[in-house]
Amino acid sequence: MKFIIKESQYRLFVEQFDPEDEKLYPRSKPTKAQQKSSDEYEYEGGIKNEPTNVSIDGFYNPKDKHKYLTLLGIGTAFIPYVGPFISAGIGLYDAKTYYDEGDKTSAGLTAAFSMLPFAGSIFMKIPGVKQLGVKGMALLSSKLISKSALTKAELEVANSIVQWEPQVQKELMKMAPKLTKVAKDLNLYKSSYIKKYGEDEYNRLLAKFLYDTIDESKFIQTLKTASKSSNIKIKPVLGGGQDHRVYQIISNPNQVVKVEIRPGEVEQWYNTFKKHPDFFPKIFRKTKVKGKGGELLDAVVLEKLDTKPFMDLWDKLESTLYKTQRSLPYSQQNLRLERILKKLKEYPELNKVWRDLIKTIKSESPELSGKVDEFDKIIEKWYRIKPQDNVGGPDIRKFNLGYDTNGVLKVLDI
Repeated sequence: MKFIIKESQYRLFVEQFDPEDEKLYPRSKPTKAQQKSSDEYEYEGGIKNEPTNVSIDGFYNPKDKHKYLTLLGIGTAFIPYVGPFISAGIGLYDAKTYYDEGDKTSAGLTAAFSMLPFAGSIFMKIPGVKQLGVKGMALLSSKLISKSALTKAELEVANSIVQWEPQVQKELMKMAPKLTKVAKDLNLYKSSYIKKYGEDEYNRLLAKFLYDTIDESKFIQTLKTASKSSNIKIKPVLGGGQDHRVYQIISNPNQVVKVEIRPGEVEQWYNTFKKHPDFFPKIFRKTKVKGKGGELLDAVVLEKLDTKPFMDLWDKLESTLYKTQRSLPYSQQNLRLERILKKLKEYPELNKVWRDLIKTIKSESPELSGKVDEFDKIIEKWYRIKPQDNVGGPDIRKFNLGYDTNGVLKVLDI
């Protein structure tokens, strides 16, 4: 005959359970994962090489067994999602071991705890989750399952999870369906991505996906990049600026790679380049390179522009400017073309110098009229894209322009 009891009755029964009764009901043999966890502790339950006077009051006290049941309840709720969580997370060996051995509740608890560091709103309520990190949370679940002693930080996190259990469940439930949809791709590409870019970079990518910063297709596409051969052979540096270096790709003479010097520099111009494909070089793809210190830097593969014809035009403009300005009193001379073009909107007198220069060079070299007019239009648009009051205005320089394969003048930097 089977008896059905309510959850509240079951909890009352457990809470009234006398620890001495455990002598009458010996525990079953621990699983491999439980044994692995217990091996990290001394016989008395203290952590090796750590003080053993850490209090665990509030857990495993017969009066507070409902806390333990609450935590196990989190694991039970996520049994259907253990597979996707294991696919997504790092350091979930224990969760997989529990699952393979048939201990679904322990597998669910470990998987859920390991994913909590990705639950953004939980950080505000339980800061310790972020401090412990993915692997620390997985270890905490193993300790709870094996009823090993907790550190003070772990105890605070465990108690807080009980306190905020509804919110914890809600956050995990947001992740579960999203991870389920991409589980197959995670199994295929996650390990390659981690091997190439490291665990921290993978965690950042996963967080962007879970926080809806990037969509599913972008997430999967980024994961796949690691499975492709991206060893780009390059020639020594072609040029650069304060925040980037440009290299020639040996295998493709029509492409260059622009590499940031400091993390985050690419993001300052990448979207602007994509928004104005008629103004900037064509973007083929983003990639990653390791800096001298091992840091992961963004890089972008771009079409190569022919800069020499424009530099010849610049030299012609500058030599003509020199001739027209030398006859003026020294205090009125403006001999640097770069300064004139960068300050056109700031000083009206410089704008007049530029207009006079255009008239002069068209008169002396009519064959350059089309090129000069094209450059003049580029300057006007440059100021619209980056106004003068936006950190110094456009970076109009001799080395920042070139012609694409169709002979169209384009800009290499903002």
